[in-house]
Amino acid sequence: MIDQPKHKNYQLESKGYQIRPSIKQPESVAIIGGGIASACLAYALTKKQIAVTLYCKDAEIAQGASSNHVGALFPLIHQQVDEISLFYQQAFWHALKCYQGLHNKGYTFSHDWCGLLEISYKIVLEKRQGIFEQSSPWPEELITSVNAEQASVLAGITLKHGGLFMPNAGWIAPAELVQQLFSAAAATQYLTIKNRTDVTALHQQSDRSWQLETTKGPINEEVVIFCGGAESIKLNIIDELPLTSVRGQITTMATNDHIKNLSTVICHKGYLTPAHQQQHCIGATFEKNSFDITATNAGDQYNLTMLEKCLPKLIPWSEQDITSSKARLRCMTPDHLPMVGAMPNITKHKKVYAHLAKDKNWRYQEPAPVIKNLYILTGLGARGLCSAPLLADILAADLTGGEYPIGKQELFNLSPNRFIIRDIIRRKFL
Repeated sequence: MIDQPKHKNYQLESKGYQIRPSIKQPESVAIIGGGIASACLAYALTKKQIAVTLYCKDAEIAQGASSNHVGALFPLIHQQVDEISLFYQQAFWHALKCYQGLHNKGYTFSHDWCGLLEISYKIVLEKRQGIFEQSSPWPEELITSVNAEQASVLAGITLKHGGLFMPNAGWIAPAELVQQLFSAAAATQYLTIKNRTDVTALHQQSDRSWQLETTKGPINEEVVIFCGGAESIKLNIIDELPLTSVRGQITTMATNDHIKNLSTVICHKGYLTPAHQQQHCIGATFEKNSFDITATNAGDQYNLTMLEKCLPKLIPWSEQDITSSKARLRCMTPDHLPMVGAMPNITKHKKVYAHLAKDKNWRYQEPAPVIKNLYILTGLGARGLCSAPLLADILAADLTGGEYPIGKQELFNLSPNRFIIRDIIRRKFL
């Protein structure tokens, strides 16, 4: 495992809009959410003796995307080193360390670091694999090329294609993981969970604290952190951010003699997991701008057809082998990176940094104007299991003045105000 450098809170000289605002460490915060992002953040903050009150709209935690039967833990890695790949590589190692540490403390959850095979099932992917072999941009402990024979040994079943294998990746039961993260946080005596409490509006008071309008009546909190998923992006103030919902349906299949020995996660256009409780997960659909979480027969058929198209005759599954289906929402950003940090004051950004429309290199000393005591950790997309622990530690550093686990440019790549700065530079508001 690669150790990642830590970075102190810093001040930039020429790009004030990249300066992350400092805050006196709060004694308590409110988190809006209930999934993997909320759980990792609650775990990080309670270890620092910050009291956390979690407001979850559901009767139980982990009812959104974190409720899936099985989720794959792996980084998004491109064949060339780029900012997205670098982030997810760092996030992946960070997540492994976090989850294994939690498990070692006795907070157990179903998982298997069995590796993950991105199978080269078509010519364009075989060419990509060939380029990867020649350039070798990533360490072998992260990802390595394997032929069909090697892939078959790793997978425990006969495969016709090789691919790119991630030996330290694997799968997790997300709902169990979320529950154990909250259990570990609760053991500090610094966590309170309030279920069936839907936050419907945010109102900032004259002292910069917040009144939450909820289904249980008004609630006052000093610092609020939005960790909600796609179903919550219409909340006022949050709705100013460029977040979108993408519906994904997964299908759970009964194991059989053809596939029961599968021993690694396989990714094609979708994915196929090893058996957990005698069931495999396949998926997933990808439907933009949908908020519908009703599972459909069409979604199941899409998943079965996609598997057969990419890996023909691998498994003789039919609709009769389906044990369950589930549709949930992914919260996405335009650049496919999550966002974490203080909520920007977008109106003031347009005024303070207007000259960037004429000169993108204009030097600014003024730090980014933000909405006081409101923070964001969202937009995790389809890789929340991979990114949530690193994002949580970044936000913990924001609130405590501690060391950041990544560098300054990487931090700005995740900052919620990056989109408004880019829009100003692109002269969108002229």
